[in-house]
Amino acid sequence: MSTDKIVNNKMEILGKLTASLIHELRNPLSAVKLNLDYLKMLKDELPDHINETVDSTGEALERINYLIENIFDFSRQSLAGNMPCQINKVTRKAVDIIKGTLSRESLTIDISLDDHLPLLLCNENKLLQVFLNLITNAIEACEGPGKIFIKSYRDKGKDIFWSVRDTGVGIKQDEQDKIFEDFFTKKSDGTGLGLSVCNRLLKDMDAELSFKSEEGKSSTFYIKFNPEKIVSAKHSD
Repeated sequence: MSTDKIVNNKMEILGKLTASLIHELRNPLSAVKLNLDYLKMLKDELPDHINETVDSTGEALERINYLIENIFDFSRQSLAGNMPCQINKVTRKAVDIIKGTLSRESLTIDISLDDHLPLLLCNENKLLQVFLNLITNAIEACEGPGKIFIKSYRDKGKDIFWSVRDTGVGIKQDEQDKIFEDFFTKKSDGTGLGLSVCNRLLKDMDAELSFKSEEGKSSTFYIKFNPEKIVSAKHSD
C-alpha cells in the first residue's frame, strides 16, 4: 500500500473517531447547560459573585460548543475534494480555534492578511489542518512567552504565500534536512508525522511547504500556492 493511501486511511479513521468522541461529549455538555440554565432562573436569589461565575461558565461552555462544531465540520469534510477557498477565512478560523492556547502560553499574535487575494482551488478542511499544525508548532517553539506572526500575501511575481513565524528556539542546522521525514521529532510526546503529513496534504493541492530557521532565534514556515489554482478574482477575505 502506498504511503499516501496509508495517510488517507489514517485520516479517515481519525475523522470517524473524532465524530464518535464529539457525540459522547455533547451529552455531558448538554447536562451542564441545563444546570446553568436552572441557576440562571434563580438569579435573583443568588449572590452577585455566584451569578458572575454562572455567566462566565456559560460563556466558556459556548466557546467549547463552538470549537466542537468546527472540529466536527472538519472531520466530516476532511476527505472532500478541492473547491474554491478563501485562505484568509481559513486562517481566521485556525486562529480562533487555537487562541485559547495562545493566551495560556502568554503569547501574542500578529496577523497581517492581504484582503485582495483571489480564491484558490484548495481543500479547505485539509488546509485548516495544515494551518493548525504549523501554528501549534510555532507556539511550542517559543517555549513560553513570545510572539507569533501570521501573514498572507502576494510577491512581485504574483505568487500567493502564507507564512507563520515565531520568536522561538529555531531548528538546529543538523536537523533541518530531516524535519519533513516521517517519524522525525524532537518532542518527547511527538509522533514525527505532523510536518510530513502537512507536506503531503499541501502537495495534494499543488502547494509547496518550505522554511527558514536560525537556531536560537526564530523559524518561519512558508506555503506557496500554485497560481494556476486561482479560480476567481473575488477577494479571499
